[in-house]
This record gives sequence, C-alpha cells and structure tokens, in this order.
Amino acid sequence: NTDPLRHRWEALCERIGAFKNAHESDLTFEMLTTMYGHPVRAYHNLDHIRQCLAIYDSVRGLADGRDEVEFALWLHDCVFFPERSDNEERSADAAAMIAGLLGCSPEFTSRVKDLIAVTRHHEEPGRGDPALVADIDLSILGQDWPVYDAYRRAIHDEYDWAGEDLFRQGRMAFLQRMLDKPRIYSTNFFQRQLESKARDNMDRELMEWERGGKR
Repeated sequence: NTDPLRHRWEALCERIGAFKNAHESDLTFEMLTTMYGHPVRAYHNLDHIRQCLAIYDSVRGLADGRDEVEFALWLHDCVFFPERSDNEERSADAAAMIAGLLGCSPEFTSRVKDLIAVTRHHEEPGRGDPALVADIDLSILGQDWPVYDAYRRAIHDEYDWAGEDLFRQGRMAFLQRMLDKPRIYSTNFFQRQLESKARDNMDRELMEWERGGKR
C-alpha cells in the first residue's frame, strides 16, 4: 500500500517545490515508484525507503536541513543496478531531475546531491546532515538479528546474478571493510544506539561465511 508514502511525498513536495500543486507531486511519485520497482529488487526498494524514513522520524531533531535530508533519503537508491558501481551518482542525477520538475532551488538540489553521494559509504561523511544520512542508510546493520538476517538474505537475492563464489568474496570484503572502521556510525547518537549490535551482527555473518556456510 503506497497511500501513506504518497501522502508523505505530497507534503514534502508542497514544502520544497515552487509550484505548490498536486500535479508535480503525482507525476514525480509515479516516477519514484517506477524507479524503485525496476529492476525488481529484494532490498533496495520502497520498503527500504519506508524503513529509512521511519528511522529519520525518530531523529528528525538532529537534522539541520530537514527537507533536504528527507528528499535525499527518498531518492538515494532510486537508481540501482547491482552489477554497476555508479548507482549513487546516477541516483543523485535522478534526484536533481525530479527536484527540477518540482521547481526546487539550485542550492537545495546541490545539497541533496551531496547527501546522496555519502551513501556510497566509501569514505567518512562530513559532519552534520551528511553523517546523519549515512547513518540512517546503515541503520539496518544494527537491528535485531531477525531483521538483519532478512536484510542479508535480500542482499544475497539481489546479487544472485554474480554466482555464489563471487558473492561470497564480495560480501566478506564488505563486512571486513565495515568492521575495520574505527566507527561504523558517524553520529554520536547512532554510535551509542547501534554500533555494538551492528558489529555483533556483521561478526556473526562473517564467521558463517568463513566457515563455508551459505547465508
């Protein structure tokens, strides 16, 4: 059921856009749902966006540019092809296009693109909103084991094209890279709330892979 999401998107569009009418929000919401459904995705879909927005609602007070953060969370995975390495860049470009349709300012669009870029998680995000967006995107890592287990299985399904051996190598490399970081989470709030559990979850998964097990 996308109705609650649609209403939320409409409210955001009314706040950030220049046109203040339903046509652009309807058009862009249909574009969003189409992008998040193609290709068919087990994890990087609208359920992931719902989860990110729910986490954001619980920490909204930490954001400086609240609408920019929410818009970035909506769009950060709108382009996702698991065999490509430039999904975040392409998602940022798509976000800029949608922001343009809504009549957002160039400054707003630039900030959103910068926020989406941090979801690559290849380097430490900047303080403030970039760190918040990065941590919200990674919040799944610090959930209770059944939720984490469902997430990792969904990731496995998205990369089934790679074959088991290649996926195992890539997944283990990702887990080790995350565990080698001094801090998985960049904000003090998420570090206190989720860091320990995220490390426990990833350690457990990594050990299973090292023992030769499959998801």
